[in-house]
Amino acid sequence: MSAFSDVDASPRPQELVDYLDHAHTGLHAPKLRLQQGLPIRPGHRVLDLGCGSGHELARLEEDGAVAFGIDSSAVMLQASHSRLTDDDLPARLAQADGARLPFRAGVFDACRIERVLQHVADPAAVLAEARRVLRPGGVLGVCEPDWSSFTLASSLREAAAAVSAQVGAQIAQRDIGRQLRRLLVGAGFGAIRVEVELAVYTGLDELDLIISLRRAAERACAAGSLTEHQAEALLAEQRALSDGGGFHATLNRSVLAWAR
Repeated sequence: MSAFSDVDASPRPQELVDYLDHAHTGLHAPKLRLQQGLPIRPGHRVLDLGCGSGHELARLEEDGAVAFGIDSSAVMLQASHSRLTDDDLPARLAQADGARLPFRAGVFDACRIERVLQHVADPAAVLAEARRVLRPGGVLGVCEPDWSSFTLASSLREAAAAVSAQVGAQIAQRDIGRQLRRLLVGAGFGAIRVEVELAVYTGLDELDLIISLRRAAERACAAGSLTEHQAEALLAEQRALSDGGGFHATLNRSVLAWAR
């Protein structure tokens, strides 16, 4: 299970806050695209469901929206509060489960959910709550990865497949990106639009910023789908490919969906 499924129970919660600060820069493109797809005007009430350390709340406020943030983590909410108050922005925050939102029906013009559903036990329940608190005609924007889409070019195909199967294996909803349309329809949304951002990695060091092949290989060995000898051979091959310019890996890093 990923540490983001229960931040407050993590032995190193500040590292998770720091990771979000790093990801805020690294995920600039999908964040901007999600923002562009939400028709938010000054004065609109916007819910950031799973607000993390508050980067998007600050941006929404600076753009004139009336932003509300909920998160299940007290640690993340404190980080959000500090970010907002340091910038002299309102901090409208609540600690809550996304499947049980503390708002009456129809109060928001828009809702954004970014890289949150992958960590929850019941994404369908969270999306149903998002629909409940949106006004008629309100818009939901979602951005999630599809860890199960990971591919790795290798001459050691069986070993590469075993390692690829372990990428994101600790994530509660590993394939959430490819499930979004089905889940949105099930929650009662219509006018659904889905876009996929394909990330192509041409070096092992670049990939390691997002995915550790060594940790995935260790999980494959623990699962019995790979021997240690096979794992080391694959990792050596991938390092040689990276150093020689032949490395290639892909991931549907962000699946973005908008719905009414």
